[in-house]
Amino acid sequence: MSNFKNEEMDEELEREIEKRKKLISDYLKIAPKIGIDEATIQKQTDLMLEDLSKLMKKRK
Repeated sequence: MSNFKNEEMDEELEREIEKRKKLISDYLKIAPKIGIDEATIQKQTDLMLEDLSKLMKKRK
């Protein structure tokens, strides 16, 4: 039972990591097109990468 729960948590973590990667990719495509300045894009991207890094560190 415990092993199943760990696998489920690992799968959820992987889904969240992939979700964050897609969010970053989408943001980098859309932000310049809607007029967000480069400094803001860089700052927001850095924040999103920090969140992604934290999730990736949780991997076993």
